[in-house]
Amino acid sequence: MQSQFTAEVFVLVFLKIAIAFVVILIVVGLGKKFLAKLKKKSRAEFFAKQKYILLEITPPKDLQKTPQAMELFLGSLYQAGGDASGFFSKYTNGSCRPWFSLEIISIDGHVRFFIWSRAAFTDMIETQLYSQYPDIEIIDRTGNDYTTDVKWDPENYQYWGCNFVKTAVSHLPIKTYVSHGMVGGGKEESKVDPITPVIELLGSLKKGEQVWFQIMVRAHTKELIKPGTKNEMVDWKHAAQLDLIKRTKRDVKMDKDKPVNPALLQLTKAEKEAAEAIENSISKLPFDCGVRSVYVAKKDVFRPSMIAGINGSFRQYGSPNLNGFKTVNAPKATKFKWQDKGEVKLMAQKKKILGEYQHRSYFIPEYIPYGSRLAHFVMTTEELATVFHLPGNVAKTPTLSRVQAKKVEPPSNLPI
Repeated sequence: MQSQFTAEVFVLVFLKIAIAFVVILIVVGLGKKFLAKLKKKSRAEFFAKQKYILLEITPPKDLQKTPQAMELFLGSLYQAGGDASGFFSKYTNGSCRPWFSLEIISIDGHVRFFIWSRAAFTDMIETQLYSQYPDIEIIDRTGNDYTTDVKWDPENYQYWGCNFVKTAVSHLPIKTYVSHGMVGGGKEESKVDPITPVIELLGSLKKGEQVWFQIMVRAHTKELIKPGTKNEMVDWKHAAQLDLIKRTKRDVKMDKDKPVNPALLQLTKAEKEAAEAIENSISKLPFDCGVRSVYVAKKDVFRPSMIAGINGSFRQYGSPNLNGFKTVNAPKATKFKWQDKGEVKLMAQKKKILGEYQHRSYFIPEYIPYGSRLAHFVMTTEELATVFHLPGNVAKTPTLSRVQAKKVEPPSNLPI
């Protein structure tokens, strides 16, 4: 009788614990959903209050500046503040770090440069640009955004797009303008500007074609990112320092009876190049980055060869010993038609990448209703200035928009 009573009590206690555990799981699950919706609502309200600007930057006809001028300007975009801190503020404030969009585009072969930003940074952007490029022309195109002129019209237009990512670990830099000899003086015609292939590609477009390149940037902070394919989460700078130690360490056993060949203790040329690049990189300001491209053309002028051109347009930034770029997330048709009847899924992919480009959405999925958080990587100001800068006279593309008459000075009413 006693053993029966003990068993009944045990079962009863077990059921109570199980019920309590289930209740806790339900409460936690509902709590997470509530907080997620609260955060989404707060961010939606925050974004609705923001105003945005689109500035077109037209370089002068005779530009002698190196990409270093752009690097100095890009440092001003390192705006690390703005993220809501604290548990309560995180879900009710809605604020986040500002991001900027650096854009190089071509419409019918005419190449143009743009910077998109929150309107609050307009004066800062103009002041910093004029300080580096006194002869440029800056025009506010907010009310005439080139992306809004492109509508979703698959009956008359073909669409394609992709993202660019680094081919190796994020902290390993690409081949920058410094490696291309774009520093100091020298004759303009002897310089090799790595942005030239991009400009030439954009300048080759025909009437009815458009290609857009967009580089999304925001200040990189102490958040954790995945370095390549490893599972552990480590900070960008910390990962770079660990990699630097690994690359320069020589695990050679010392034996007094068998002297080590001094050559084994020396870094190879490739190892030295990578180590020096990493060491230089961690001294620069880092940005979270996302790069994408969109190709839109009327059906009768759409060229598949242009897709191949876009895929290879960033190849000159790569190096076997350093980093490079590759394209990902390009819309792909299924192998068999029955897998995607009427190409519904394919069209959805194309529409999504077009819409996210038009809204300048990348880091924050709540920014637009159908947005997604895309995998970003880190680039320093030197790397960014390599892929986005105003080309000098070395770029001879005739359809590159330039200021025809030299400006005397920038507007006098800009804030200091």
